[in-house]
Amino acid sequence: MPLTQTETWYLSECIKGETLMCQKLASYANQVQDPQLRNLVNDLQRTCQRHVDMLTNHIR
Repeated sequence: MPLTQTETWYLSECIKGETLMCQKLASYANQVQDPQLRNLVNDLQRTCQRHVDMLTNHIR
């Protein structure tokens, strides 16, 4: 079943938000000195990227 215009818009907005979060997390990871905290931030970034990928698959 095809998505409505509103659903497509909402998914696009979610993708933008998740993409921004991924960029911020990448920036934070470059600034963090503690290796454990850096690993945590990198894990969060990977999770965020998976969200972007899942949302993008719904639009295609």
